Amino acid sequence: MLSLSKKSDYGLLIVSLLIKSEGFIPLTKLVENTKLPQRFLARISAILAKNDVLISREGRVGGYKLSRRFETMSVYDFVTIFEPHFGQTYCEKRKTKCDFEEICKHKYSIQSKLNTVIVKDLKQVRLKDLFS
Repeated sequence: MLSLSKKSDYGLLIVSLLIKSEGFIPLTKLVENTKLPQRFLARISAILAKNDVLISREGRVGGYKLSRRFETMSVYDFVTIFEPHFGQTYCEKRKTKCDFEEICKHKYSIQSKLNTVIVKDLKQVRLKDLFS
């Protein structure tokens, strides 16, 4: 039920590489370490920079490094950068009438109970604690 998109997963991978360094790491180094396509990593890094998880700098000594926000950011805040509808069931994401709506008994119990617990816990865990 709980799954992350490739963007979220690779975003965590980028963070795991940057947490080990002090300065800016060039995108080419991230590509070299991950073997992932440069365009894809560039897009993910840009999204993380736009959301103040990373700081980016252009030029010969440029690249990416973690921002101060990383220190206080929760796992939930990070995941919702890439998963804005995090916590919804599959049928809610589709926005179409479900074939089983008349007999489905779990959609609202999952939404109201289980997801509430998961979201609450993810909000309490700091992103940086995943890497320590």
